Amino acid sequence: MEFENIVAELNDGIEYITLNRPQVLNALNIDTVSELRDAIEYAYRDDEVKAVIITGAGGRAFAAGADIAEMHALTPQGGREMIANGQALMCEIERLPKPVIAALDGYVIGGGLELALACDIRIASKKTQFAFPEPSLGIIPGYGGSQRLGRVIGFGAAKYYCMTEERIDVQRAYELGLVGKICADDVPVLEEANRIAVGLKERCPEALAAIKAVMREGQNADIDTALDIEKKAFDKLFLSPARTERMGLFLEKQKNKKKKS
Repeated sequence: MEFENIVAELNDGIEYITLNRPQVLNALNIDTVSELRDAIEYAYRDDEVKAVIITGAGGRAFAAGADIAEMHALTPQGGREMIANGQALMCEIERLPKPVIAALDGYVIGGGLELALACDIRIASKKTQFAFPEPSLGIIPGYGGSQRLGRVIGFGAAKYYCMTEERIDVQRAYELGLVGKICADDVPVLEEANRIAVGLKERCPEALAAIKAVMREGQNADIDTALDIEKKAFDKLFLSPARTERMGLFLEKQKNKKKKS
């Protein structure tokens, strides 16, 4: 896959997507968002893709927001089209029936934070920082950040950080549940993301897809409706040949362990 603003490569079942505009801290201009949509669409179509990792080039930023110069020149209609394009990308990542890992290093700002929030798993280096600086620019997070941040860390905390623009260091992000893991100093974040992705490849893909779907569909439902969503997904998986095969293999391994001991 050939792109101008990102690099997308498939290697051993993992699609690696790298934001590749380090000279502007990987700012998400309109073309970059469109290329990301194409790369995610590839993950939808290709059965070889078992997991996706999104990261940023240059070592200074995952993505430092949108391209403000480009945004400043847009007409109102251009602004609407930009937001529609960005929101569509984030929804496509959320709805992709395959796990998506955000490997975060450096600044995760504005649109970059919105991209990270759309991913399933977020891991970060110790130097990673998060922020929404939009109010100072006369706007709000428009790629879904005003909604997803509250669903991750709670709306009280989300309002605080969105309104004050205060930066969130990686330890606070971990405490809030914004990141699932902080990498050790001697472990590059992409290396850790790859380790996680390799492990995910061993899981039942139908089960991973179901986890994404039931959590997405149930998060805004009342508890009875959410439990019904879970029950139906469980039932579908329970009837699948993959469940029978995987449970059989597990029991066979347990039996062999007992024989050896």
